[in-house]
Amino acid sequence: MKIKELKQGDRITQQIDNSTIAFEVLSIQQIGRRFMVTFRSAFGIESASYQGEACVTAA
Repeated sequence: MKIKELKQGDRITQQIDNSTIAFEVLSIQQIGRRFMVTFRSAFGIESASYQGEACVTAA
């Protein structure tokens, strides 16, 4: 799924050190051509900036 297609409440996964980590999208905001996404996971809440065409794995 492309970052620009994410919506609040979507769940994505990421492989980190042979473990699958699940993230929930709390918010997404377009800033120019980039998107600021805030996620919640078992590790807490974090934000990251992505290009809109970047891809993530939907859960």
